[in-house]
Amino acid sequence: MVSGARFAVRAQFPVAALAVLLIALLPVPAGAQTLHGLGNTTCRDFLKAARMSDMLYHQASSWLLGYVSGMNAALASSGGAVGLSNDQILRSAGDYCEANPGKTIASAAAEWYPSLPRQAASPPPAPEAERNYDHLKKPFARPLEGKR
Repeated sequence: MVSGARFAVRAQFPVAALAVLLIALLPVPAGAQTLHGLGNTTCRDFLKAARMSDMLYHQASSWLLGYVSGMNAALASSGGAVGLSNDQILRSAGDYCEANPGKTIASAAAEWYPSLPRQAASPPPAPEAERNYDHLKKPFARPLEGKR
């Protein structure tokens, strides 16, 4: 009877593990997700820090530039990259935040990034010239033997 109880426990374990896995894979509603780090900074705090040249401004600016860099990398092949300098990007973010002080930096970036001007897709790279390795076929110079 004891061995039968062990079998029942062993048989239930995979079922329980599968149930836990399926629950973990259920979609989480967007409202339930929490934002962490500098993306959670409000535009109001970002602008206040900018006026005081506070460290928060520099950190949030780096976060914004990283966001734009990441989006540019993702969109580079389609020609959707933003063609602005860092100063232009931060000035544009500041203008957006002035109009939307209650937004977080992350939500502002998600709404503001699509409005930035795009650069045209870069032309495909020119084919490389054929490389010639003939110089590697020549014998290496040998030191003069017997001469000192």
